[in-house]
Amino acid sequence: MPATLRRYRLIEARHALGGVPLVALLVGIVVVFFTAALIPRLPAGVNAFMERAFLIRGLDAVILVNEYTGIYMLAFFGGVAGLMRALVEPRENRSLEMLLSKPISRRAFLMARVGPVLFSSAVVGVVMSLFTGLAVRPFVGEGSSVSVAGAIGSGLIFTALAVLLLCVLVIPLLLVRDAFQGLLIAFLLWMPPMIPTVVLLYRPDLYEGRERLRDLVALGPNLLWFDASVPLFTAIALAVAFVGSWVALALGTRVFERAELR
Repeated sequence: MPATLRRYRLIEARHALGGVPLVALLVGIVVVFFTAALIPRLPAGVNAFMERAFLIRGLDAVILVNEYTGIYMLAFFGGVAGLMRALVEPRENRSLEMLLSKPISRRAFLMARVGPVLFSSAVVGVVMSLFTGLAVRPFVGEGSSVSVAGAIGSGLIFTALAVLLLCVLVIPLLLVRDAFQGLLIAFLLWMPPMIPTVVLLYRPDLYEGRERLRDLVALGPNLLWFDASVPLFTAIALAVAFVGSWVALALGTRVFERAELR
């Protein structure tokens, strides 16, 4: 790689990232340990309700089902902040045409700005997953329905999902010219994977007679139900996320190459 291109990518990475990844990482670590400290101090009835609602058993499982939401949220929305800064801000400021006046292809510009954001989001998710395993370890013992390896693997699954959705989000963000629209699209993309779990919490009757569907789509609790199979699920999720991310970015590149700059 030419030194000039390396320097260009470094400059774009610094602009796109700012201090967001570090803040997201620090907040993520605090959230992991705060959740592990808070859940045992909640009234017994609250934890019992979550056990019944999510069909799980034990304080360790209650902690994990909450930790997974935190990993998914911070890995995704930390990346959203970076993508907004990298892609939407230049259109809002009407500076995109000037940025692309450099002797650099649109593809190189896009990868230089998006790549560091995706990488930093993955790092946030991975680190939070590792600390989740560490935080839940004191609660895991004989007879536990979950394991430290399952906790880490499940966190990686949520991280892979977050990064995949960020890659998909790149496509509409290349076309919007308003930050509010971008945030709305991001939220609408983030929410659907969580809806089946919300249904399990508030309307479990909708899954009566549809147990296989529930096991498949209730993301979070289902990883606790099948803890022993999580290593396999993690490998599959990472492979699917890698291929899906590559396809989404390739499509995003084609969209950007044909998009109007103004």
